[in-house]
Amino acid sequence: MFTLPITGWLITSAAGLSASFFGLFTLPSLIIPNEELRAIFEEIHEWLAYGLIALLALHTAAALKHHFINRDDILRRMIS
Repeated sequence: MFTLPITGWLITSAAGLSASFFGLFTLPSLIIPNEELRAIFEEIHEWLAYGLIALLALHTAAALKHHFINRDDILRRMIS
């Protein structure tokens, strides 16, 4: 979760663009513009996003398993 924003910032820096923090202030560039590094960071960013989606799906499946198969109150405790 923490690496996705950092790789996004690296992509923006490598593309030679400026990044802002929710429009409040401009973040400094982390690296000099470099097209090859931008492509590498985009690939890393993409795979990290896929990993996060997989972990989210696994977490959801585990919560549903506890609710429907184990019939315990884990899901109720998570929601309330």
